[in-house]
Amino acid sequence: MTQYLGGLQSFKMHSISVDEVVTTEGQKIQVLADSNIAVARPNRLQSTQVDSPTGLSFWYDGKTMTLYCKASNTYDSVPAPPTLDAMIDQARKEFHIEAPGADLLYANAYGDLTEQVRSGMLVGHETIEGARTNHLAFQGDEVDWQIWIKDGPEPVPLRFVITTKTMKEQPQFTVTMVKWEPNAALSDSSFAFKPPAGAKKVDQLPTNCAPK
Repeated sequence: MTQYLGGLQSFKMHSISVDEVVTTEGQKIQVLADSNIAVARPNRLQSTQVDSPTGLSFWYDGKTMTLYCKASNTYDSVPAPPTLDAMIDQARKEFHIEAPGADLLYANAYGDLTEQVRSGMLVGHETIEGARTNHLAFQGDEVDWQIWIKDGPEPVPLRFVITTKTMKEQPQFTVTMVKWEPNAALSDSSFAFKPPAGAKKVDQLPTNCAPK
């Protein structure tokens, strides 16, 4: 799977993510987001939330990364590294920005995924959206994770679940990936941010986007 994904020069897909947030009372709240994602290697990424009250969109064109908040019609752009891997690292470390399933986008995703893995197993074969998958489960020191990989000549991930074990409540992040278009025709303009009418540039990336 990681060799196949790393070898794709471009692709599009739709992600449905479920992020568990734990309140101060210990209750788990699930935050859902649907996004359309496009990737062109070595240095293009675009992610747009669909039918979201915040309408967050992320753009990376190899030189800059831009975050746009539809709810407030604001955006900001910052310089970005020249590779997708380095950009994902910077977005995470400096701005706490996560693209859905970003761990799977690295050029060497296998090394990153298995770095802290202590054991793994094939759970079995299951069906997602009518496609037969190989369900794998792995254990690590800080996180456990599961992945469902489409069987056949296009081994794309269809579901990815991460369980954080460093928290007592062990919240999970789940992303389901459907509508894959391997080797999609994507022009550079697909990754160039164009501010909508009336959009206001702010002094920092609007990571805490919220509807008015």
